[in-house]
Amino acid sequence: MKGIGIDTGGTCTDAVIYDFETKEVLSEAKTLTTHKDLKIGIRDVLRKLPEDLLRECGQAALSTTLATNACVENLGGRGKIIFLGVSRKVFMETWRSYGFRSLNDILLVDCHILPDPAASEEPDWEALREKLPDFLKDCDCVSIVQLYAADHGGAYELKVEELIREYPQFQDMPVILGNTLFADLNAIRRGAGALLNARLVPVVCAFMAAIREVFTSMHLDVPITIIRSDGSQMSETFAAERPVETLLCGPAASVIGACTLSDTPNAIVVDMGGTTTDVAIVKNRVVKRAETGIQVGEWKTFVKGLYVDTFGLGGDTRVYYDRGGKIHLGKTRVQPLCTLASEYPQVLEELRKLDDSGRLNVCPLHEFFILLKDIEGDESGYFFNSEKALCHTLKEGPLSYEEACRAMEKDIYTADFSRLESARVILRCGLTPTDFMHIRGDFNAYSTEASRLAAAFFVRSSEAETLEDLAQKAYDLVTERLYKNLVRILLTTECIPLSKKPFDAQMTDLINYAWQLADTGSRRSKSFLPRIFETHAKLVGVGAPTHIFLPRVAKMLRTKAVLPEHASVANAVGAITGQVTAVVEVSLRPVAGDDYGNVIVVSRDHRKTFGSRTKALSFARKEGRRIVTDQAQKQGARGTLNIQEELFRNEAPMGYGMIWLGDTLRFTAAGSTLR
Repeated sequence: MKGIGIDTGGTCTDAVIYDFETKEVLSEAKTLTTHKDLKIGIRDVLRKLPEDLLRECGQAALSTTLATNACVENLGGRGKIIFLGVSRKVFMETWRSYGFRSLNDILLVDCHILPDPAASEEPDWEALREKLPDFLKDCDCVSIVQLYAADHGGAYELKVEELIREYPQFQDMPVILGNTLFADLNAIRRGAGALLNARLVPVVCAFMAAIREVFTSMHLDVPITIIRSDGSQMSETFAAERPVETLLCGPAASVIGACTLSDTPNAIVVDMGGTTTDVAIVKNRVVKRAETGIQVGEWKTFVKGLYVDTFGLGGDTRVYYDRGGKIHLGKTRVQPLCTLASEYPQVLEELRKLDDSGRLNVCPLHEFFILLKDIEGDESGYFFNSEKALCHTLKEGPLSYEEACRAMEKDIYTADFSRLESARVILRCGLTPTDFMHIRGDFNAYSTEASRLAAAFFVRSSEAETLEDLAQKAYDLVTERLYKNLVRILLTTECIPLSKKPFDAQMTDLINYAWQLADTGSRRSKSFLPRIFETHAKLVGVGAPTHIFLPRVAKMLRTKAVLPEHASVANAVGAITGQVTAVVEVSLRPVAGDDYGNVIVVSRDHRKTFGSRTKALSFARKEGRRIVTDQAQKQGARGTLNIQEELFRNEAPMGYGMIWLGDTLRFTAAGSTLR
């Protein structure tokens, strides 16, 4: 059996054909992501794969950054949420801290809900029925979250869905019940994830529809799955209902791909992309998980996923100099000049003129700007007329720094583009590690001449002595940031006392000193301290630039760098080699105030009372296996499932013994999507 893996990233779209029997990548392809129409990039990358092998594939799997980007950039559909029983006072004190942005998207329904359904007070259903048409009139999708939903089997959530369906205009509106997404207790955090899920429904559905359209046009009739944040797969149908599960699916696919390609039991996986570097930890072939839930931007969710630490460092990170000529590595993404000049030949002409002039300046005259979003018709009053004038001129194509200043009628020394950049209206284009890779011959897919011409101006204007000196300084800055962040991650994940305290300035100073010792042999010989940090875990590099920088960092940490074949398309490999994994929990707890040993079992579908813990445990085991099997099959699993069971006992000291407070049974089902 062969399968197609596709990764739609922020910079590139990758695809592979993978043979499940031989565990080999048979073919790989890469193209630029076409953000204006994703279908173009997806179709282009598939056409680069051998057609005869494509016809032999019986499965396709995807990973993408679309959900993450929409979350960070506050994009997506108009989602709303209805809370049942959540304290109005507590919510108003905390709502912003969970990522909620507008109270207009939130309806709080007052009622007194307790864990015991019999003791709870139902909402005023008639009053709620009357509020729904006005609240939902401009809504794309709605989520419903109830306090103590697990104890009630989501009964109030189901009732609200019934009320919504009474209105003809809402018959086809997606309605997401919070208890089907998360079982965790914190209702406000559950609500944040549920609202985000509602907002992401149109985003992910549009992406899946684009994929299906491309496949149909190419006569590829295969089942399609998408990677979840925990590295497992889910079906198209499941993804359409739970798109929030795709948060961080790109990094998760990268980790799975790295493990597949390297076969390294203990590893620090380093995935350097265009904008960020993602780091994950693998111990004894088990990937470290983020048990408390994923936070993306300001959104706090209960989405369970792999532990991934992300920091600003990539092939498109800006390299710049300050007004004193000192060279710095930024944290934001700019478009590399080598790729800009390949797309717009006039950029190369402008850079030649700048080089011929022999000028130097404290301002980055070698940089350009391109338009991302038209704001000419914006009537919000936020943008200045000068900013609108610049955007109007940018419609004709890229502008150099000086031309952009003239378009705004500003002086080159006082012009400020930060508002337009932070609003993602314009994108700066400048020198990046990708450009210096072209200059040093480590990568040559685009215009090396553009990179060299811009770097020549940079040398004249900065502390760099020669072109080679500048390129080496840029490489050193990338290596330094990579080393320091890997040490920080190892300290915060491996040193238990540190993980519970703020990462203070003294620890940062220690890491800075460790870098000096590791990087400079002469300094090391004069120090009474040996090399401070090292690890036995191997550094597994995926992503295009890692092969340049990771071996040096590995040497500093006294370990080895593993750079597997096909590392540049690891996300696509991870997408197609991931399995379906479903996790379900069933809880047992004693009946409060009961002296007869009665035990309550709470599952997704039932709340039952038993006369003994033994009978309750027997029922819970059968119930858990039934539910986790159903969940795995809904996610796309076929055939035999491997079901693991874990028991977590909750006890507290009392007198000379322990008192039982309850049990949690966790069931994990793993299976394949292959027919």
